[in-house]
Amino acid sequence: MSTQLRVFKADATLKWFKAGWLIFKTQPLTFIFMHLFIGIVGLLSLFLPLLQVVAALATPFLTAGFYQAVLTKQQGGKIMLADILKPITTKGNRLGLLRLALYQMGAGILMALLANGLFADAIAVMAQPDLDPNIAISQMLESISMASVVLFLLALSVYLTAFAYAVPLVYFNKEQRIFSALKNSFMVFYYNILPLSVYAIICGLFIVLSMFLSFLPLLVLMPICYISFFVSYQAIFMPVVPPSDDSNITPLSSESSGRFDA
Repeated sequence: MSTQLRVFKADATLKWFKAGWLIFKTQPLTFIFMHLFIGIVGLLSLFLPLLQVVAALATPFLTAGFYQAVLTKQQGGKIMLADILKPITTKGNRLGLLRLALYQMGAGILMALLANGLFADAIAVMAQPDLDPNIAISQMLESISMASVVLFLLALSVYLTAFAYAVPLVYFNKEQRIFSALKNSFMVFYYNILPLSVYAIICGLFIVLSMFLSFLPLLVLMPICYISFFVSYQAIFMPVVPPSDDSNITPLSSESSGRFDA
């Protein structure tokens, strides 16, 4: 059975961000530290090459843990930093996330090989020692063709859109076929190009404006963007937030939880 997705207008983005903010402010510090934890894992892989594989394998699990925390808040529950590790320890779709991580690693390697092939001359110029920076930049720009840039950007767009919604599709929708998850994620951008383009523009503006304040506002803005993105997934694939197993927990209101299915 094919996965059903909903199509939205551009103004849906503002609702997703509003829901993201309402969820974030219920436990802001926890969401900030969760996002920092994901970022630190990624940074460690840059400074310690031996951890690159570990970080690549862990990232889908940590992302799923962050999204699960959002869902818990929508259901009216409490969360803690350790909850980001729940997908690693909880039985369920761990194998699916592991397979997705391996696919993403493979796709990342292919992207690196493509970049090395398309921009080999530019890389060779930058690798030259004792070369004047101005001359290096000039030679590098001359060695890069517009066709190579366009081809790489197209490949990068396919890579990013195919994996964007893959984690929640595998973890929450229990999609066992990784290629189906990648295809469905890619098709979301095809059918919802307007709201997701607005989403990307808003996130880009957040980053640019944060540059003037040493990027400190991103400590708050990026978790909100993460939460809003998960809300967009719910709106497209899971418009009704499933109730908590605990009957004593009172869920957030429809607007606060991001349920714009009315």
